[in-house]
Amino acid sequence: MHVPKDQEKYQQLASKWLDKTINEEELRVFNAWYESDPDGSIEIPESFAQTEVQLEERMLKRINDRIHQTSTYSLWRRISIAASVLLLLGIILYLSMYTGTERYQSPLTIHQDTISPGKNGATLTLANGQQVKLSDIAAGAIQMEDGTHLSKTADGQLLYDEGSSANSLAVQHTLSTAKGEMYMMTLQDGTKVWLNAASALTFSPTFNVQNAREVTLTGEAYFEVAKDKKRPFIVTTKYQKVTVLGTHFNISSYEDEPEIKTTLIEGSVQVSNLSSQTSVVLKPCQQTIVHGDNTQVQQADVGEILAWKNGDFVFGKDDFEESMRKIERWYDIEFVYKESDVKNIKLDGWISRDSRLADVLRKIELAGNIKFEIKGRRILLMK
Repeated sequence: MHVPKDQEKYQQLASKWLDKTINEEELRVFNAWYESDPDGSIEIPESFAQTEVQLEERMLKRINDRIHQTSTYSLWRRISIAASVLLLLGIILYLSMYTGTERYQSPLTIHQDTISPGKNGATLTLANGQQVKLSDIAAGAIQMEDGTHLSKTADGQLLYDEGSSANSLAVQHTLSTAKGEMYMMTLQDGTKVWLNAASALTFSPTFNVQNAREVTLTGEAYFEVAKDKKRPFIVTTKYQKVTVLGTHFNISSYEDEPEIKTTLIEGSVQVSNLSSQTSVVLKPCQQTIVHGDNTQVQQADVGEILAWKNGDFVFGKDDFEESMRKIERWYDIEFVYKESDVKNIKLDGWISRDSRLADVLRKIELAGNIKFEIKGRRILLMK
């Protein structure tokens, strides 16, 4: 088979497209190449079928045959199977997402507008049980029934006022996100908190305690704690307590996960296992995994841990079911496993949390030799 002289150029463009780093000029060139006459100077490999449907079927078979030789699957890494395979993969994705025509559309793509990604939103519950849907409140100053003063910024964040008149030690607020929501708030002491989907943080609006600033977390949150040498910041979850003076760290403590993971970004934290009554002190880029009486310390991939806060899913060390649970929380869906051995797949790669669900599932399909069938908000998963 003759290899076109400028094939490397289009391989690079295909790779950039896969990485979402292609610019408008490069996309124009790539589009022009695709629309050019294949009988001219650019010779297409024999695996290029007569129709796009045939093309996808042949490509999926070739990729899956190669993938079966390993136990780890990549979402869309730069596949080194063969230069033509990478090039054709770019063409498939180009056809399915970048062209404005109806040349090709899979069953999943048909549903791409039905389930959108999560959004910024949360509910604030006051001590008297009053619930405030923050997405329904306009930006500006807000006074709660219990006397608390706070404000909502133009970009939707919640900011507690240092001059709040709520001074009872019994006053507690809870900020909670549903599935498909995340939210950022600034506490009265200046501490910033990002709540992931299906999470809740309970706290005093004024931290009116002399010796400590205490909050309670379920789900996942990232903290940038304001320094206060006289009052440590304490985060309590179901099975552990984290104590800091001023630092950045992430805690994942979902009820449907078997472990609690605390990852230190900078500074220092003490993690106490409430079951074993033991404690460890973390250094930056270290992570504790608390499971029952056991506390394990390991090095952490900070970029992977904070991907949710930065707008991505990153799958590497997580097992398949844990990766799927992350997608469930963000899109407010439920995966139903039709075959148990599907759970043994290992994913490796990233997906933007701004993507529609159909696009996410398509990329996982291409990587893991699995299929999804959308039925409302229930997603059937099979080989």
